[in-house]
Amino acid sequence: MDDKNILELHVERQDTDGTAKRAAEYHKRLIHQTSIVSEKEYQEFLLERLEKDNGFVVRKATNFDRYFAVDREMLFKFLNDTQPDTMDYLRKIYKDDLEETIVSFINAETTKTRGSLIEVLKHGIELSNQKIELMYTKPATTFNPELTKKYSQNIFSVMEEVWASDKERIDVVIFLNGLAIMAFELKCNAAGQSYQDAIYQFRTDRNPKTRLFRFKAGTLVNFAMDLEEVYMTTKLDGQATFFLPFNMGNGHGVTAGAGNPAFKDKYSVSYMWEDILTKDTILDLISKFIFVEVKEKVDEETGKVKHSENLIFPRYHQLDVIRKILADVRENGTAQNYLIQHSAGSGKTNSIAWLAHRLTSLHDPNNRIIFDNVVIVTDRVVVDRQLQKAIMGMEHKAGLIRVMDDKCVSADLAIALNGNTKIIATTIQKFPYIVDSVANLKNKRFAVIIDEAHSSTAGKDMAAITMTLGSGED
Repeated sequence: MDDKNILELHVERQDTDGTAKRAAEYHKRLIHQTSIVSEKEYQEFLLERLEKDNGFVVRKATNFDRYFAVDREMLFKFLNDTQPDTMDYLRKIYKDDLEETIVSFINAETTKTRGSLIEVLKHGIELSNQKIELMYTKPATTFNPELTKKYSQNIFSVMEEVWASDKERIDVVIFLNGLAIMAFELKCNAAGQSYQDAIYQFRTDRNPKTRLFRFKAGTLVNFAMDLEEVYMTTKLDGQATFFLPFNMGNGHGVTAGAGNPAFKDKYSVSYMWEDILTKDTILDLISKFIFVEVKEKVDEETGKVKHSENLIFPRYHQLDVIRKILADVRENGTAQNYLIQHSAGSGKTNSIAWLAHRLTSLHDPNNRIIFDNVVIVTDRVVVDRQLQKAIMGMEHKAGLIRVMDDKCVSADLAIALNGNTKIIATTIQKFPYIVDSVANLKNKRFAVIIDEAHSSTAGKDMAAITMTLGSGED
């Protein structure tokens, strides 16, 4: 790929809701206020930002139901406001037992073997043949004002000093429509502590069996955060708990490194409350990014296949690059080339899968779909198994994804390109054989994601891709 064709992304987040104005006012206040010098001040500061800047409801910790990890009042306010007819119907059946029935049913669905909070949030529950939605996602277009209204009725709330059990008090817990989704242990650098102390606390003082922290059923993510850095985990496992950085990175190019930049007029982790903990970003994370990854491993002694699960939450750099590309494509259309640079072990496979899925539903400002198909191309002999699992593992409708595995021939690729398959993953070597066998592609718009874009993707095989997808045109 020529240097002149590489578009370096410096896309600012769209400011459609006055976020920049609020942030500027906050920075102004911050310059004149005393620096945070204790953990308690940090908690109060975070709650103030969430309430005043992000529209969260601040709740008392006494409203927390530790046995189900829920704020019942907020849950039923959301259900009664957004689905009154359904709730009236169910109330006639269950009468005074309705609330207990719904809370118990949600708990059963999230704690069963193949269940999870993320699936319940995305798909809701069904009770007495009635569908109950537990959150509303942002519509892809503006054609349905009713869905847009319901999206705005999602309730975000926050509590501090939450007792998860008789021995476990958590600094801050965030709720979506009454369901606990995020937990924070905050540390203040000025008080001689850091995120490392918060990580130690999660590993030693937090019981993975406590309902709030139960894997897949409790909080989706747990943050260890001081005023300079943020780390996260989606699974508490005692001393074996694995934390990943959730930092912006510090510096550019060859001087880039770990951590966060130091700012003159705001804290290094201010991106958390200015961006990550806003309503739109949280709902975007839940509906488009977080998913349960299932891994298979053959037991060497028995020969049986064992399944293990991970709850995948994007790291900051993954979320950042996907959002920058989507914003740029939405604005500039399909005629651009991009280069994404991923270091080893930094989640390239999931970034490819997230990008592919998001591009299939991306609409321009006029509500028109931008890409008809997304083609993921690799130069390996067969499509990488890890990439296959990542693409297929993310939520999709049957028939919308086709992976050209080792059983597929070039003719299968031609059929997929001519059909309505939204995401096609294939090897680059199949294209030269189908140049003459595909037709009517000139009216289609393709997003091509090349896995490992280096010298092997610059020769005749890449030319065949251009000829195929361009339907014979240069």
